[in-house]
Amino acid sequence: MSHVLCGVTNTRMGIWDQVQKLTPCRNLLQQCCDEYLSRYRVRLEIDDRNFTTAFFAWLDVLLSNRDYRDWNEPDYFQFSFGALLRELLHRRVVHVATDASAGSSALSSALSLASVSPDNTPVWWPAGYMLTHFCFELLKQTLRQKCGIELKLDEVNAQPALWKSFRENLLEEPSLAIAYFDKFVGLEPNWREPSMVVNRPNAGRFGKGA
Repeated sequence: MSHVLCGVTNTRMGIWDQVQKLTPCRNLLQQCCDEYLSRYRVRLEIDDRNFTTAFFAWLDVLLSNRDYRDWNEPDYFQFSFGALLRELLHRRVVHVATDASAGSSALSSALSLASVSPDNTPVWWPAGYMLTHFCFELLKQTLRQKCGIELKLDEVNAQPALWKSFRENLLEEPSLAIAYFDKFVGLEPNWREPSMVVNRPNAGRFGKGA
């Protein structure tokens, strides 16, 4: 499966440094929205107020769990971007545009997503699909730049049933976004307490000396 966000680089600032700053992070997300429109003809818009709320809630998560980075840096990044996905989805940071300004071939409101099969995940759940891939690409580049690790999406990423389950369960518990994010990259999720970094099943997977 090809990724939504590709080749996001900055010669002056690494991805991890960019994403921790409000405006650069917002710019990265906008680039992903633009690429989504180009690839899937679905126009996604960012709610700036919700984005700001989600961004600062995420920074609080980073601050609360900063000691974990010293113990297991790769899994710290994995958890961090899972938490970013949770905040972006929970705060409804992106939504499908309801006008036709993206052009006649773009999806606009109602015609909509109601008649789209879950098998066509990028169009059936554009916000969730795009934000998951956005966070994955940020994680992928952060692990490459900070840890020298190359990451690939797990095969389950192509399973529509998993995406359907993801979308349904988020309504009951937003923190499950962290568990599903782990599942998508082939890690064992903590389904009971996904927001508790100390209880992550794979906390020692990339530990020092492993």
